[in-house]
Amino acid sequence: MTMIYKTHFYTLFKTRNLLVTPKRYSALFINGAKATENYVYVTPYLDFPEKFQNINNIKNDLKKRKYNYNFEKLEELWHVYEELKQKRNQYEQQKDQLAKELGKIIKNESEKEAINKLKLQITLIKDDIRKIKASLWSAEEAAVVEALKLPNNLHDKTPESDSQIVYTHLKPPKNDKNHIKIGQDLNLITIKNNENYYLKGDAAIFELGAKFLFSDILKKNNFIQFSNPDFVKSVIVEGCGINHTNPDTVFILHHNEDTQINSDSRLHLTGGGSLCSYMAYHAKNVLYPKVLPLKYFNMGRQYVPVASDFNSLLTVSQAAVVEFFAVTKAATDIDEMLDNLIEILKQYYSRFDYHFRISMTAAHQLNMWESLRLSVEMYSSSQQKYATIANVSLSGDFISKRLMFTYVDNKVTKFPHILSGTLLNVPKFLACVLEQDNDFCVPDILKPENWSL
Repeated sequence: MTMIYKTHFYTLFKTRNLLVTPKRYSALFINGAKATENYVYVTPYLDFPEKFQNINNIKNDLKKRKYNYNFEKLEELWHVYEELKQKRNQYEQQKDQLAKELGKIIKNESEKEAINKLKLQITLIKDDIRKIKASLWSAEEAAVVEALKLPNNLHDKTPESDSQIVYTHLKPPKNDKNHIKIGQDLNLITIKNNENYYLKGDAAIFELGAKFLFSDILKKNNFIQFSNPDFVKSVIVEGCGINHTNPDTVFILHHNEDTQINSDSRLHLTGGGSLCSYMAYHAKNVLYPKVLPLKYFNMGRQYVPVASDFNSLLTVSQAAVVEFFAVTKAATDIDEMLDNLIEILKQYYSRFDYHFRISMTAAHQLNMWESLRLSVEMYSSSQQKYATIANVSLSGDFISKRLMFTYVDNKVTKFPHILSGTLLNVPKFLACVLEQDNDFCVPDILKPENWSL
C-alpha cells in the first residue's frame, strides 16, 4: 500500500504533469498554491526529522497508547517528500551554476553559440523546477498532514497499562444515592437534557463559592486571573491536537446561509475555560524569557460535546469551571510546577469532608496532545464508578511548536513548555457532593460571607 504513494508522485514528476490542487485536509498546515488562496495564520514548526532519529521511542509510545496509526505510511510519505525536495534542490543548484557560467561569457560575442546553449539549458531547468513544484507541494502536504497526527511523547511518569493512585483522602461512600433525584427533591437542580440545566438556590451558591475559594487559593500561589474568548478558530483547535471537523469532540458553528463552507475555517464554541482559548491568545506570540514562568487561571464556561442519553450533571456539555494555564522555559521547571499543583489540589479538596483521590492516567487514556495527565476523582454512587472532577495535563512543547508560541533566549528561538487543566468542574463536583453528603447544605467556607473576589 505504501508503494502507491511513491509511484504516484514519481509518475507525476517523470511525466511533468501539473497536479490539480487537492482538497485541503488541515487548518494548521497550508502550503503551495493554497497559501495564495487561504490566509495563513501560523506556520507550525516541523520537528519530524528530529523525531525520526528516535523511531523506536515513537513506536513504543504508540504501542503504549494503543494508538491506531500507520507509522510505515508516514515513513514512506516522508521519504518521497524528501527525495522530491532533494531533486528540486539539485535543479536549483544546476540553474545557479549555469547562470554563473553564462555571466562569465555573456559579453563575449564570439561565444554566441555557447551563450544560446546555456540560455536554453537554463530555460529547460526552470521548466523542470516549475513542474516539480506541484508534485513537491502535494508530497509535502501528504507527509506533513500525516505527521501532524503523531501524538505527543509520553512522560516518564505516565503509567503504561493502568492508572496509578498517588493520593487518597478519606474512604468512598457506600450508598446508592442519585444526585439528580436529590437535587430535584431539594429544588436545587432543573435538568431538561445534557445541554439545558439550571442550578438553583444553595446549588447556585455552592457554584459561586467553590469558584471563589479556588480563586483565592490560586491568587495566594501567585496565579494571575485571566479572561479568555468563548470562540476560537479551526486552526487553534487543530493546533491544540483536537479534530476540528469532528462534532463529537468540539462544537462547530455552522454557516446558516446557502454558501460554500470551508470546513477548515470555522468558529468553534469552546468556552473561556479551555486550553484552546488560552492558545488563541498565545499562538504566534514571542515572549521575553524574563516573563517566564507564566501562571494564569480563569473562572468561565467550558463547552464539550457529550454523547449520552442519560441526563446527569456528570455528562453535561457545558460547565462552570476554574481553568489554569502555566508556561515555563524547560521540562524540569514544568515538572516542579506539576508537583506544586498537586499540593494545591490536595489543599483545596481536603478542606471539604468528602472522599477523593488523585491518580495518574494510563497512557492509552490520554489525548494525543497530552504526555501526562493527573486526575482528581470522586466516587459517584449513581454510576458506581469514579468521576473526574478536575485534571492537570502536561503537554510540554508539543502545542507550542504547532502554534509557534515561542520565547527568545540569547538570540535563539525556543519553545516553552505548557501545563494546563481544569482545576474545578462545578457540575461534576456538585453531583458527587450530593451523593456523598448525608444532608446537603452549603459548606461554611463556600457561603457568601466568605467569598473573596
